[in-house]
Amino acid sequence: MSDNENKRSTIAQQVEAINAQLRAFGREAVQEIKMMRDGQVIGQIRYGFKPQYVFDAVNNVLHPENWRYEVVSKEIYDNQVVAEVKLFLRAGEEWFCKGSQTGQMQIIKKNVGDAMKGAITDALQKCLSLLSIGSDAYRGVLREVYHSGNRPPARPARQQPQRPPQRPGQPDVGQATNNELPKIAGIKYQRRNGVVVAVGNSFDKKELLKSAGFKWDKSGKNWYKEVTVH
Repeated sequence: MSDNENKRSTIAQQVEAINAQLRAFGREAVQEIKMMRDGQVIGQIRYGFKPQYVFDAVNNVLHPENWRYEVVSKEIYDNQVVAEVKLFLRAGEEWFCKGSQTGQMQIIKKNVGDAMKGAITDALQKCLSLLSIGSDAYRGVLREVYHSGNRPPARPARQQPQRPPQRPGQPDVGQATNNELPKIAGIKYQRRNGVVVAVGNSFDKKELLKSAGFKWDKSGKNWYKEVTVH
């Protein structure tokens, strides 16, 4: 078998292991994606994996030092940010590019920073989908997982290495520091299952939390914010 065939075989095995980990996460890794306008859902409701879980699985299998991305361009429009991202993977001593993809995110409450992060995350997940990472999302099997709490049918993974420590310079998806969160009197923050939760007397702070990108969880009765790529 040639070196190129060996590399393709290795990548295929790694993608299989990544998807196996995503399935193992179950319901907590799946999100419902819908566009809202004037309180009404517009367009089709979609289901996909939460970014944090995708990148955690990629780090677990590929290791942080073996993949990276570059932001090619960023454009800010009246109500959205558009970003183009290139994904690079390392095979042996060589880096190769898996192409570029464009992501977008709406600007909410004039928060361009969060919209920029969301656009980069969107583009990066599209790049990973070129490798069939997160393929359950476009195979249409996540709707049932989201509503039933079940997991997709498991497929045997050939390898599931332990996650190594985070290396400096590698984007640490899911880490939220206090410096990145709004300083609101009486509010503290906790990380739970991939989201940041505002803890404290938040009743009269809801507008401040909303402007910072937090959403109200009716079932959990708390304000939460999903963490995106830096």
